[in-house]
Amino acid sequence: MGFLSPALLVGLLAALIPPIIHLIHRRRAVRVEFPALELIRRANKKTARQFRIKQLLLMLVRSLLLAALAFAMARPYFSREVEGVAAAAESGGTTVLVLDASWPMAFDFEGERLFDRARLQGGRLLDALGGTGQAALVVAGAKVTAPVAEPTADLGAVRAALDQTTLSQAHGSLADAVTRAYEVLSTAAPAGGRRVVVLTTPAGAAAPLPQPPPNSGIALLPVDAAGGAALDNRAIVDVALRPAPEVGQGMWRVDARVANFGATAVERLPIHLEVDGEVRVRGFVTLAPGESAVKSFNADVGEATGGAVPAAVVLESDALTTDDRVAFWLRPAPRLRLLAVNGDPRPTPQRDELFYLERAVGPGTQVGARVALTITAPDRLDDKALADADVVLLANVARLPAAAGTTLSAFVRGGGGLWVTMGDQVDPAHLNERIGPLLPRALREARQSGDAAASAEGRDRRLATLTQFERGHPVLRVFPDPARSSLARAGVAKYMLLDPAPDAAGEVVMALDEGAPFLLTRTVDQGRVALFTGSIDRDWGDVPIRPDFVPLVQQILRFLSRAANDAAPLHLVGATVPLPAEDPRVGRVQVRTPDGRLVGSDRPLAPGEAWSFTETAALGLYAVSPDPPLPGLETLPGFAVTVDPKGADLRAGEGRPEAARQNAAAAAEALAPQKRTELWHAALLGLFFLLAAEALLLWQRRTVVAPRRSADALGNAGAQ
Repeated sequence: MGFLSPALLVGLLAALIPPIIHLIHRRRAVRVEFPALELIRRANKKTARQFRIKQLLLMLVRSLLLAALAFAMARPYFSREVEGVAAAAESGGTTVLVLDASWPMAFDFEGERLFDRARLQGGRLLDALGGTGQAALVVAGAKVTAPVAEPTADLGAVRAALDQTTLSQAHGSLADAVTRAYEVLSTAAPAGGRRVVVLTTPAGAAAPLPQPPPNSGIALLPVDAAGGAALDNRAIVDVALRPAPEVGQGMWRVDARVANFGATAVERLPIHLEVDGEVRVRGFVTLAPGESAVKSFNADVGEATGGAVPAAVVLESDALTTDDRVAFWLRPAPRLRLLAVNGDPRPTPQRDELFYLERAVGPGTQVGARVALTITAPDRLDDKALADADVVLLANVARLPAAAGTTLSAFVRGGGGLWVTMGDQVDPAHLNERIGPLLPRALREARQSGDAAASAEGRDRRLATLTQFERGHPVLRVFPDPARSSLARAGVAKYMLLDPAPDAAGEVVMALDEGAPFLLTRTVDQGRVALFTGSIDRDWGDVPIRPDFVPLVQQILRFLSRAANDAAPLHLVGATVPLPAEDPRVGRVQVRTPDGRLVGSDRPLAPGEAWSFTETAALGLYAVSPDPPLPGLETLPGFAVTVDPKGADLRAGEGRPEAARQNAAAAAEALAPQKRTELWHAALLGLFFLLAAEALLLWQRRTVVAPRRSADALGNAGAQ
């Protein structure tokens, strides 16, 4: 006999309450003899004895009543071991237990985790082995481990290792664990049989696990820890972030995909968005069996006064709570100060050099960064003007003051951003003299697009188009496919040629079909420079009127100012996460893990070596900061770690391989859980019987006795 809630057995002490009350209220009377009452005492002696017995029975019934209530609340059950376990172990041999310690094993099934049920099943197998066989243990968790790597007859050591195993947040190492089990069995004697018992979820037991080596005689027995029961689960399988300017300035859209991995429909399942610990938006989602849907939320996180804020999409909890919450960093739009030097101002707004730029960074489109635009003239470009700027734009500037070159050089090398665009006013030789050391390549001369073969080919070659894109560059990361964007359909009538240089610095981000670079970037000490060989008005082409010109401008400004991406990517548990290595001042970072640990990481010494972080076994948010903190750079972009959504589907699925089905059937017969008969229903029934017995003991039959008439009354009646 066992109890599902043994702690509640402490309620059995309540059975002592009636006897204690009886003893407290029991009074010992003083005995005084009255001869006149002797006859009455003898007559009532028998009645008093019956009354005492009745009171004792009533006290006993009440004690049993309280004990039965505590007994029922502890949920007793009677278990009987089936013969399959003994049959599986009666021949001895060698058994390797493969315990699935991945996050889906946290499913709460009948009041206990699948992981705990699997450990109990493994313990029963060890009990059945007794002293006739050997065993080993392999665990499929964050990585494959073998706490007992060699078969041993010391089953107590295997049991101790089994009991000490903990659940991980990883998923996907079960197949590797089975392969490791085969390696463990390869050195075991074949006498008595060799078997691999896999204790896992219904989906894991139905999966096509690696089969034993040919002619090895090894039996693979996948065991469903739920005993074949259907496990319904609802999960958040993906979260995507994007700006939402159509909703409002500074608004962001959070798209959460919710899946119903169950056989029953879900009506109005509660879901909400948390930002900085506060519930911002609530909603509901309705899902048919096996269906997934996207629930969208809109939120404004304000300006970047305190850096990124923690956020999460939370689903109403079910039996598997791990996948009901996905946390992520939501970075507020930073305040970016842009100083634009207008080299070709016009009285007509549409002809002004900065007309399209002003609209690209206007309030209605400032979702990636809140741009504070200041427009100035070339002769006013001095240290005072640069002190209040994060990025400087030289738009079709003809000439710069003599001191401007030195001022801009110090500004860029100190961490500022410089964006240079072309136009009819630009003097290539003069700009090369003033800011040539900052440019990715030296300017040569303006060139008209097209060639003499245009008419011979039968089509218009007067306009060049953008055909080459460096997709991995941060400027183009917002475009899923730049070649399919509106930029690829833009026409360029004129552009600035650059001097070729074998050791040219910088990177070509976009290039024309004629092979000429159109957008280049370069890092100069702590700052960045972008060179646009076209114009940002319509004089040299129609790029500014293309819809994707707006996100292109915003991404260029964010790149030059080193503003962090708005949406921190989600990484899976155990993944290698790249650390922000763009700022050369950062030589060491400190990472705060979700469990509060501080882990330091140094920048690699080898040039070009990736800087990454590997201790991502915990689920949640990771904060990154320079160590020590730098002026103006106290924090770095953090990242979030979530579970692999592939583990959310616990169903065995259709199309199950025949070999897997037969192995699972054999395992179910050999390692079926103990047959359990719950007794708490009978305890409740007994409780009702005891209540009836108490009522019966308290019931007294009342007999109506007519009042006796006096003798005088009888005499008077006779006389009449």
